Amino acid sequence: MVAYNFKAQFADDVASGKKWQTIRRNRRAKVGDPLQLYTGMRTKGCRKLRDAVCTAVYEVTIKSRGYYLAVRLNGELLPTEQVRELALADGFESLSAFADFFAEQYGLPFCGYLTRWD
Repeated sequence: MVAYNFKAQFADDVASGKKWQTIRRNRRAKVGDPLQLYTGMRTKGCRKLRDAVCTAVYEVTIKSRGYYLAVRLNGELLPTEQVRELALADGFESLSAFADFFAEQYGLPFCGYLTRWD
């Protein structure tokens, strides 16, 4: 069982199923693993959002090239429209919000893993 904690800004989207993936620095799950998705872990406000099963794990890199955001999944460069779709699926309202979050949270370039669930 793998547990993931989500920031409050993503909790409702995870609970409703609108957000069905997460990008993290470390790989914690593999395909078929049961997942428990929470917000507020280790606090009085902890809330279980849902149970899920890992359906895919990809290596992901995010780099900034001026105004262009280069995203690779398993080494394959994604076209801008697929990057936009990835950002929306990850709970962001726009591609720029996605880029800003990763730049501020982790710094760019970012290397990690994208985990998807059912």
